[in-house]
Amino acid sequence: DYWKRKLIRLDCDEKKIVVNRMGINLEKFEFSIRKIQHEEPIKVLTIGRLVEKKGHEYAIKAIAKIVRKYKKIEYIIAGEGPLRNELEGLVSKFKIEKYVKFLGAVEQKEVLKLYQQTHIFVLPSVTASNRDQEGIPVVLMEAQATGLPVISTYHSGIPEGVLDGKSSFLVPEKDVDALAEKIEYLIEHPEIWADMGKTGRKYVEEKYDINKLNQKVVEIYQNLIKD
Repeated sequence: DYWKRKLIRLDCDEKKIVVNRMGINLEKFEFSIRKIQHEEPIKVLTIGRLVEKKGHEYAIKAIAKIVRKYKKIEYIIAGEGPLRNELEGLVSKFKIEKYVKFLGAVEQKEVLKLYQQTHIFVLPSVTASNRDQEGIPVVLMEAQATGLPVISTYHSGIPEGVLDGKSSFLVPEKDVDALAEKIEYLIEHPEIWADMGKTGRKYVEEKYDINKLNQKVVEIYQNLIKD
């Protein structure tokens, strides 16, 4: 309802606004409980274009803090974009090249594998300097659908796309300390991953199942025809 509220503030007639969210095909996203295998590093995943509003730099800075304490961690960044050189430079500056992996652009079938091969999903979205913002990022729906615990920010429509404190943890935009704290908390408490994953899957099934949302579109048009 974030964008609905924005439209109302722009003096749009509330009675003429109908919200129908984006959704995903849940059949494509296999659910699994995340577990750590013996001696396996904890794998943290971000998927998204390398642009300012995705907030990659804050996740990199958070990882730089975390590796002082936890050495068995791998941060995987899937996506390509204009900030790649800058972000790689930031990784070099913090001397954390052994902990951070840039995959570049990734095909959908590889994305599905990444969801299954990782333990924690992070999307530290921010409002860009040109005011560009997210909506409700589809990757958050996908990550929850596969059972990944999620960490993101209080940004735009994101609080509607997750259940803060249940399927996810949200932190303020650009707050590196808070982001690092939540990642560390999940590292230290793998016993909560299963419940977070189950809650996230159920939430996406209820709110973002594309089949249910497509039916809602049909109902919207049927009501318009009646009117």
